[in-house]
Amino acid sequence: MVVLISASIAVVPAALSVPDTEPWFHLALVVLLSGCPCALILSTPVAIFCALTKAAISGLLLKGGDYLETLSSIKTVAFDKTGTITRGEFSVTDFSAKDDINNETLLYWYVFIYLSNIIMFLL
Repeated sequence: MVVLISASIAVVPAALSVPDTEPWFHLALVVLLSGCPCALILSTPVAIFCALTKAAISGLLLKGGDYLETLSSIKTVAFDKTGTITRGEFSVTDFSAKDDINNETLLYWYVFIYLSNIIMFLL
């Protein structure tokens, strides 16, 4: 009975030419897993598969479910956009000034701060 209900949830919208049938297939899978007596056994592989699929859609490729479990224990993530942590040096890739400051003044202050850091390092 559960399989028939789940199949009808997936097939009827497709037969009626609903524009987006993907949510209906997901709903059919949810009904099948929640109505099946072995849902607890099937839910773990399906959850891992869904998580790996969502990660792949987002651009993150994972080797398997073990790596998802490793990611679940991570408390802090640091993103190093400037390369300060990975290369150990600060680099400016681009700068722009607000309306009331011109680029020459901004460049002057950048060079001043950069030189003062070099002087502090030498002392």
